[in-house]
Amino acid sequence: MHIGFLADHLCHLTTQDSFSNPSVAAFLNDSFIPIIVDREERPDLDTIYQNYSEAVNATGGWPLNLFLTPDLYPIFGGTYWPGPGTEHSAAADSNATAANLAGDESYNDFLAIAKKIHTFWVEQEERCRREAFEMLHKLQDFAQEGTFGGGQGGAAISTTSSAATAVPSTAAGNDAADSGDLDLDQLDEALGRITKMFDPVDYGFGTPKFPNPARLSFLLRLSHFPDEVRDVIGEKEVEKATAMAIGTLRRIRDGGLRDHLGAGFMRFSVTSNWSMPHFEKMVGENALLLGVFLDAWLGHSRGAGKELALDDEFADVVLELADYLTGPLVRAAKGGFVSSEAADSFYRKGDRHMREGAYYLWTRREFDQVVGEGSTDDHASSVAAAYWNVQEDGNVPQDQDPFDEFINQNVLSVNADAAELSKQFGVPPSEIRRLVSEAREKLRAHREKERVRPARDEKVVVATNGMVISALARTGAALRWLDAERADRYLQAARDASAFIRESLWDGTESKTNPLHRFFWEKPSGVLAFADDYAFLIDGLLDLYRATAEQEWLDWARQLQDTQTRVFYDPPSSSSPKLTPSPRQAYSGGFYSTELATLSPTVLRLKSGMDKSLPSTNAVSASNLFRLGTLLQSFAEREQAAAYLRQARETVNAFEAEILQYPWLFVSLLTGVVTARLGVRRVEVRRGDEGALRGVLTTPRAEAGVLVRVPGPGTGEGEGEGAQGGAEGLRRKVEGLAIGE
Repeated sequence: MHIGFLADHLCHLTTQDSFSNPSVAAFLNDSFIPIIVDREERPDLDTIYQNYSEAVNATGGWPLNLFLTPDLYPIFGGTYWPGPGTEHSAAADSNATAANLAGDESYNDFLAIAKKIHTFWVEQEERCRREAFEMLHKLQDFAQEGTFGGGQGGAAISTTSSAATAVPSTAAGNDAADSGDLDLDQLDEALGRITKMFDPVDYGFGTPKFPNPARLSFLLRLSHFPDEVRDVIGEKEVEKATAMAIGTLRRIRDGGLRDHLGAGFMRFSVTSNWSMPHFEKMVGENALLLGVFLDAWLGHSRGAGKELALDDEFADVVLELADYLTGPLVRAAKGGFVSSEAADSFYRKGDRHMREGAYYLWTRREFDQVVGEGSTDDHASSVAAAYWNVQEDGNVPQDQDPFDEFINQNVLSVNADAAELSKQFGVPPSEIRRLVSEAREKLRAHREKERVRPARDEKVVVATNGMVISALARTGAALRWLDAERADRYLQAARDASAFIRESLWDGTESKTNPLHRFFWEKPSGVLAFADDYAFLIDGLLDLYRATAEQEWLDWARQLQDTQTRVFYDPPSSSSPKLTPSPRQAYSGGFYSTELATLSPTVLRLKSGMDKSLPSTNAVSASNLFRLGTLLQSFAEREQAAAYLRQARETVNAFEAEILQYPWLFVSLLTGVVTARLGVRRVEVRRGDEGALRGVLTTPRAEAGVLVRVPGPGTGEGEGEGAQGGAEGLRRKVEGLAIGE
């Protein structure tokens, strides 16, 4: 089984060097049943087998290559294996593969590994089956118990997923965890650990550098949570958290992850200083980054008492990202949003071989020719080159180019600001900005005309679209008073995507257990939606309702929530001994990733609590339930409101053991802890009070919150419950929301 996705460079290499190699293809077809899995289509399979890889190899990623028994139990797996006879295989570091397969003997390419596994199976099939079965049940034990082990460098198996920072063991420390209650102290502990992990030189966390929107969002939210949170954590610590997030966002903004010619962010940087990306662009992750940059702009770029403005820090990134997401590069023809743009492409039309980053890289010679053409400024290209760090010999570190693929190539990243370049070239800062702007337009036009755009993954995936809908709805709402044209465009794009999913992928027939399809690609997919599709779509619809007050989006969000609960929720009474091969019962509550009906073919049924590249499904679901429950209270639907709020609490409680032990891995659920302890932030605004509405819609995210529009004075409509006028925030502690009871 090969699990990958279209945009990834190493997945492209595997297809090119191994699956297209006649010797490899013949051996795989003759000796195995080859299965290709797109992680965008089947995230459930990806999660299960990433758990296995991280537990056994202390690492995961894509492509993920696995050899399985006929029961789908994994025998052996790893990430990228070079094709035989390629320069990658000749230089490959085979230490992990060799150690796992044959002691001192080296097996460092795909064909050699496949042949060795085939020999193992032919000669020791019974042993292969037994060990695979035992490993699978160990993973099942950890998944059902929701436990972590101590130690470093291995894998941690939670109720849902894994992390390469701990080794699974049997319930070590769980008794203490079970007796505790989730409280605001876990936020303090999480921040302490995140601070230790923080890179004070290059900002961000670890190497390679991933943006990690969930973690950045948590750091920004700390300064906007209620005062009770600041009292626990401390004012200075909250300020440090904000500084970590803002500093990291500046590095992401200025570094090599950003397409500085105006089209989104790449997935991650292989260097600690954000200079060298892998060039794939994931649409969902760009939407999450838009949400974080929006919060930074709304909450941290203004001086005290200053009105929000389009020249504030980060406003340009917000507009650029939102334009990218609503532009032709990302929008599908029928209104949804595609999944990704590939890392590899042809440099010129007519080329026979794709290259990683070919669309984005520049030699100094080509750079100077394009920027200098038609310019009357002798130093135009020199200024632009100094601004973006374009070097004669290229700026790709040699240790990141072992196969000489990037000789003399440059990744654009901001190296100096206008003030510094003004001193260097002896011209005013305004002139520097003009020259850089003109250079950007010339480079963009040349790239679009002469180069071949990377392929895009055309699948309109529900979860991805939910993320984009949310980000665009929030951005459009905030821009309403600053740029009405853009605001309308962003909100309409969010409406169009929502309507497309409802019309093309949703069949609300009550007789259907799961009436939502996972994605659209020429037609609705045969794969039905997973819990994350429901969670992110509901989140987007609630944000769209908040921005527009259009009842249809709230009504559909309720339908979707009821379906998600029916299909995926783990109620307290449903823990089944036959699914629990250990003496300990799993914590009930929360949402499984898959339907019960898919349990057998997918080996494990998991609940996702840990944040990874995306916020956890259960954290998003808990927020949705808190918001829906509070909105329904406002509409006097007490019984349904109470059910939603109870499920929100149970969802957070389901991960109590893990959060108490490793709170920094569950930061999105920590927002749920704040909401459960301190209540949903409920704000009432009288209809027609534009000043109050503006104050609400330009406020950054904190704990779960809702906006309730109530009748204005003299309308004859009768006052909404508790209407106080203006934008007075009413923090309603909902009965029964205490955690740990």
